[in-house]
Amino acid sequence: MGRNAERILRIVEPIVYARRWLTFGVLLAFTAGMLVLALRLQPDAGFEKQIPLDHPYMKVFKRYEQAFGGANLISIAVMRKPGTPGDIYDAGFLDTLHKVTDDVFFLPGVDRSRVTSLFTPGVRYMEVVEDGFSTGDVIPRDYRPTPEMLARIRSNVGKANVIGRLVSLDQRGAMVVAELLERDPSTGARLDYRAVAARLEAIRQRYENDQIDIRIIGFAKVVGDVSDASSEVLMFFAIALLSTLLLLWMFCGSWRLALLPLFAALAAVVWELGLLRLAGFGLDPFAILVPFLILSIGVSHGVQYVNAWRYEVAVNGLDSREASIATFRQLFIPGTVAILTDVIGFATLAFIKIDIVREMAINAAMGMAAVIISNKLMLPIVLSWVRVHDVEAFRARQRQRVALSDRVWQRVAAFATAQAAIPTLIVAAVALVWALVMYPKLTVGDQQAGVPELRPDSRYNVDSRAIGGSFAIGVDVLKVFAVGAPYSCVDPQKMEEIDRFAWHMQNTDGVRSVLSLPQIAKQVRAGWFEGSPKWRVLPRNQNLSQLVAPVPSQLGLQNPDCSVMPVLIFTRDHRASTIDRVVNAVKTFARDNAGHGVDFQLASGNVGVWAATNEEIRARELLVIIWVHATLALFAWLSFRSGVAVFCILTPLVLCSLLTYGLMATLGIGMKPATLPVAAFGVGIGVDYSIYLWSVFSRHLDRATPLRKAYYEALRHTGKAVIFTSASLVLSVFTWLFSGLQFQADMGLLLLFMFSTNLFGAIFLLPALAWLALRRRDTNPTPVRAVET
Repeated sequence: MGRNAERILRIVEPIVYARRWLTFGVLLAFTAGMLVLALRLQPDAGFEKQIPLDHPYMKVFKRYEQAFGGANLISIAVMRKPGTPGDIYDAGFLDTLHKVTDDVFFLPGVDRSRVTSLFTPGVRYMEVVEDGFSTGDVIPRDYRPTPEMLARIRSNVGKANVIGRLVSLDQRGAMVVAELLERDPSTGARLDYRAVAARLEAIRQRYENDQIDIRIIGFAKVVGDVSDASSEVLMFFAIALLSTLLLLWMFCGSWRLALLPLFAALAAVVWELGLLRLAGFGLDPFAILVPFLILSIGVSHGVQYVNAWRYEVAVNGLDSREASIATFRQLFIPGTVAILTDVIGFATLAFIKIDIVREMAINAAMGMAAVIISNKLMLPIVLSWVRVHDVEAFRARQRQRVALSDRVWQRVAAFATAQAAIPTLIVAAVALVWALVMYPKLTVGDQQAGVPELRPDSRYNVDSRAIGGSFAIGVDVLKVFAVGAPYSCVDPQKMEEIDRFAWHMQNTDGVRSVLSLPQIAKQVRAGWFEGSPKWRVLPRNQNLSQLVAPVPSQLGLQNPDCSVMPVLIFTRDHRASTIDRVVNAVKTFARDNAGHGVDFQLASGNVGVWAATNEEIRARELLVIIWVHATLALFAWLSFRSGVAVFCILTPLVLCSLLTYGLMATLGIGMKPATLPVAAFGVGIGVDYSIYLWSVFSRHLDRATPLRKAYYEALRHTGKAVIFTSASLVLSVFTWLFSGLQFQADMGLLLLFMFSTNLFGAIFLLPALAWLALRRRDTNPTPVRAVET
């Protein structure tokens, strides 16, 4: 042990052991305070937390949000059930649509000026009559459900150009669209998305029957469905606790010892949640899995401590207090270094400028800091008080366990010899090549249609597919802002430029339809000539005011002075490949037509949000991974002051990360805000295995112990705890595979893979790498013999 470590221990050890009751009392009181705060923690979801507000697209989005609306929409489709007769022009159907419109209008958080359906005043038709233009509401204000009125509404719908937007293509369904405000304009309070989702579900329950389907999509509904499914997370948490307790009992051979690391880990979770509340955060439904990881990591470090304490009592014959002090001296430095590495590794996620990812990073970092207190201060004090009633029987049982495991460790220690190390290195090299081949195929963004956070057969995704198949606009829209001089809408050249852009985008693969001001203006001109298609063009040499004046402002296709004219591009889906193709088409047109007086600026709409998110992750993802591993390398160097240590600890972790990315590319799991933290979490847990093993391994190497024997001794001290920890982690996340949340199942699968590969890397690859780096020092290796127990 180095001089710096000795100095640190001389400072910390008296704090822990000199006044144990005082120290423990203070920590216990603080834990109680954190528990009170944790119980006050509220769910906290927000639309703007999901988007990178510093991205150029999102700056454009915020600049025009007030004028043209945002991307936080809810859409409710009232649709005839398949197989039932009739269309929307029915008194009963329109009565349901009217009531749904009114209910949406009074939803909390709805911007009432941006509620749109056939029953809202801004939805108007326009036609050419003998003495000019005639306009009016699609559904007149004196609506009565008479046959004449229903026939009139049918005619108005055909003239209003709303089929495909507010009326389904088969005219058996109609849409109500509304925009939500992130904060209440009068109070500034954040919108409660779960309450909105509950009200939306109440609308469904109220009006859905054997004739009518109610389809609902939007971010608020996603949050509600995720929150509802998150209730099963508590069940998974309970299963993880019980299974971990059972494994701890099997590992420790004592219920009392089994409960100690579990309670220490629970204390860390309490501290994490309390600190989160103290920092002014809530628990986002998309970050609800972080406490799971803190519990698992806390158990991991607690098991290492209990395992070492038990060894000191059973094998070295120390009493409880002496064993606790000896264990503290052995594990405090490497354990704290491992956790600090995790803290800084998780904190690097803050490089991703998306609030939900940053909150997750802060959440995890605070949880890991709490693990230091609970496992490195509280647990040692409690172990110093543990009394073994029948010392001899306890020691006999532990010696028997040691003897049984020694036979296994003798075989595993062979991986520090050429016979096993060379094949292991070859397998690792082949795996590395495969991972490097697959890495470029990893997609940033979604690879599935619908909402990837939910199962493909979830009600939300079923609704999304139903709406997408019935309405021409689909559910995904990219808004591109055509910015020019004031009154550009009456300039033929500029309108022609926007029209060419709309045509270019309409013919881009992945685009369902496009809506722009020039298109509506051409329809108006054709209307002057009895709808003749040959007149559906823009005039090149006259003022266009007569063509754009009749266009309803509610369509949101121009601002008051026509200096900004959004072009709405409805895409077939929001897969990463589709978004990239459409965004690149916008950029190509803007670049090739620069200087023509119109600047095409990206972006708004939900596709614009996803495009910005994907670009932010693509730009920062490699930086995060490099920083995580650079942090690991730095702390490994500071801990062991050895290039060999850095090489042997870091290589399995890098390989594990690359293999995980290869698995994501193979399974079609995209790199998203929900999956990006997995890399840091998995590496953070994996480094714990390697640091604990190397801390014992290096001590024996410093004594000139042969490689195989040195590794055998490291396995005797920490190998069982490492394998147990991995088993408990695997069992905990295995239950996630059965979650109703797709992103939780994806994270469970990835963590399952990372825990397993990290274990194999620490147990088998680490000694093989040590043999590769240190093989020349073992000129006369000696066989490993069982140590007397």
